[in-house]
Amino acid sequence: TMKTQTQVPNTQTLPLVSLANLVTIAIAALLLLTPLVGSAGVEYDSNQLMIKNAEEISEIVRKKIKRAQEIQAKQEDNGGATFFAEPDAVEELMAAMRVVLARPDQDGTRATAFARIRRELVDLHSLDKALMDLTREGISGLKDSKTPPRRAGTYIVYLENLMAEVKPEMTSNATFKRVIEEIRDADIQISDDLKKKIVMRSMAKPISPSETAAKILPKDQSKK
Repeated sequence: TMKTQTQVPNTQTLPLVSLANLVTIAIAALLLLTPLVGSAGVEYDSNQLMIKNAEEISEIVRKKIKRAQEIQAKQEDNGGATFFAEPDAVEELMAAMRVVLARPDQDGTRATAFARIRRELVDLHSLDKALMDLTREGISGLKDSKTPPRRAGTYIVYLENLMAEVKPEMTSNATFKRVIEEIRDADIQISDDLKKKIVMRSMAKPISPSETAAKILPKDQSKK
C-alpha cells in the first residue's frame, strides 16, 4: 500500500514577518499614545495633555486626589497617635500636579486644578516640600543632555506653568519666591539643536525657564 505524504506548507517565514510588522506598528502606536515613564515622574507629555479637554484633566486630578485621600485615611483608621503625611499620598498629589503643570494652559483649567491640589498638600503639611521637589525635577530634567526632546519640551511648559502659579504670592511666600530663584539660578540652557526639535514637535519656539524667572525676579531684587 502506498503511503500518501501530505505536504505541510512552510508557514514559519510568513507569520514571523507579519508578527514583526505588527510589533513595529504596536510600538509606534504606544509611543504616541501611552504616558511617559521616567525618573522624574511625568506621565504625559504636553502634546498629549493639550488634546485633553478641561473635563478630562479634572477627572485625572480627581482620581489622583481620591487615591491620596484613601491612602491617608488608612493611617487615620489605624488610630495612629502622631499625624504624618503618608509618602504615597503625597506622591499621588504630586503626580496630579505634574499633569496640571505639564499641560499648556489655554482654557484656565490650570489655576482651578492647581488650587485643588494645593489645598490637599496643605492639609498634609507637605506643600512647600512638594513644590521644591517638583521644581528640582523640572530643572534636573532640562539640564540633563540625555533628556529626549519630547520630555524636554514638557519640562519647559511644566516650569513655566509652575512660575505662573507662584508668581502672584512670591513676595509674601518664601517658598514660592524660592521656586522662582532656583529656576533662575539654574541657568537652564536650551541648545539650538533642541530648540529645532521642539519647534518641529510643538510649532512653538522654546524659551529657557531661567530667562523667564530672571524677568519675574531679577537677581538685584532677590534680596529685597
